[in-house]
Amino acid sequence: MRQQIKQQRGFTILELLMVMAIIGILVAMGLRVFGGVREKSRDSRRKQDLVSISKSLEMYYNDLGRYPLSAGGLIMGCGTDALQACSWGDPFINSTNGTLYMSEIPQDPGGNQYYYSSDGMSFYLFAYLENEEDPQVVVNSSSEVTTFSSTTCMFRDNEWVNDSCNYVLMSTNLVDLPATVN
Repeated sequence: MRQQIKQQRGFTILELLMVMAIIGILVAMGLRVFGGVREKSRDSRRKQDLVSISKSLEMYYNDLGRYPLSAGGLIMGCGTDALQACSWGDPFINSTNGTLYMSEIPQDPGGNQYYYSSDGMSFYLFAYLENEEDPQVVVNSSSEVTTFSSTTCMFRDNEWVNDSCNYVLMSTNLVDLPATVN
């Protein structure tokens, strides 16, 4: 009796390369989508942070009849007589009367920073949103994404980038954007 040996056929190099190329394309698309979701998540957090800061600034205004001044993008409302700079990530507290406005002033989730500007009568809170297709990113008269001048929100290539904030939250007594849009 003669046994027939079945010959098994394997994949050709071309078939293996095609499968690897398809898998590579699918992985690249998945990473792109995942990266976009992460950007949108950080942007959502930024917006929530600015709303929280805004509410604490309104409480400050109710107590003292003015908003804290700003210096270098920081809130000048901490420490004795609420005249010292509050660092991002530190408590927002007036140590003279012991009023705690925030247990921790939020920090930007992506390694950038928020920027605060105030004359005492009103305020602006700025951030850099990574997703430039966000409908709340500031645009110029040509509907192009733009930034606010004299603000620093973005850290890139080991240095802070001037004029880099593209999102703003204003005090409730303001209706117009600052006049310093690039």
